[in-house]
Amino acid sequence: MIITVTLNPALDCYFAPEQLKAGGVNRYDDYRFLPGGKGVNVSLMLSALGMETVAMGFGAGFTGKELVRLIEQEGCSADFTILPQGSTRMNIKIRTAEGEETDLNGAGVPLPLEAVEELGQKLLTLKPGDGLVLAGSLPPGLPQDTYAKFLEALREKEILTVVDTAGGALEAALPCHPFLIKPNLEELGELFGVEITELDAAAECANELQKRGARNVAVSMGHKGALLLCEDGRRLFCHAVRGEAVSTVGAGDSFVAGFLYGLQLHGTMDGALRWAVCAGSATAFSPGLASGSEVRQLYTRVGNVHMI
Repeated sequence: MIITVTLNPALDCYFAPEQLKAGGVNRYDDYRFLPGGKGVNVSLMLSALGMETVAMGFGAGFTGKELVRLIEQEGCSADFTILPQGSTRMNIKIRTAEGEETDLNGAGVPLPLEAVEELGQKLLTLKPGDGLVLAGSLPPGLPQDTYAKFLEALREKEILTVVDTAGGALEAALPCHPFLIKPNLEELGELFGVEITELDAAAECANELQKRGARNVAVSMGHKGALLLCEDGRRLFCHAVRGEAVSTVGAGDSFVAGFLYGLQLHGTMDGALRWAVCAGSATAFSPGLASGSEVRQLYTRVGNVHMI
């Protein structure tokens, strides 16, 4: 069982006008609503690949209830606490016919500390061999060590823990020795105040995160591929799959889900990285999250993992 926690989920609203003109009236025909949030996306992809998962988090208002309905409509289990006040944020995703992308992402609804503590108590029921994915930004008002506190409470349990967040929340989690963290190049560069474009620079920064406590560090690099620094000292690399990117939304989350799927399937870090690149690429080539069949069909096009 893999539990995902999304403290700052969203109802993603996709619109596809012919063009977008600032200050004018823009018309559209095609639109859709999808559940959003990094942990939610991980659970949806895991479920699509046939793995047992539950998406946990918080919802509020009619947008929160719709978010949960959409998750369950996809056949994925959800265990969300619906708060009595506020509304789950809405993210507006505009994709024009010319391929331009404009996103308007909400900040999120503040969470009562007692509600977060109740979620922490739920996580204590995890059993040895279970997985926990803590993913996404923290909503307004929560301290940066929120994820770290979850991890610390589970330290004595044999739980496979993954942290996919950025900034202070990620830094605070490192001393808790998560099994895997997954920054992308931009997030990795922000941690060190530099712009990272080359593989060697990414490897050195990832190595520093290992020194700070992360056991394994995967760096998703978009069309450049993906890097994995393993706790046994190996540095693995997998080239990206060639194809036409439709949208990057959810690709990093699919990468995490693919990693966990590959790890379960093969029991090796090499297999985990290859499936991670496969799932991330499949979603990048799709207008939304890729289906399980789309991921599997793409697997034969993924290159071999090699050491660098």
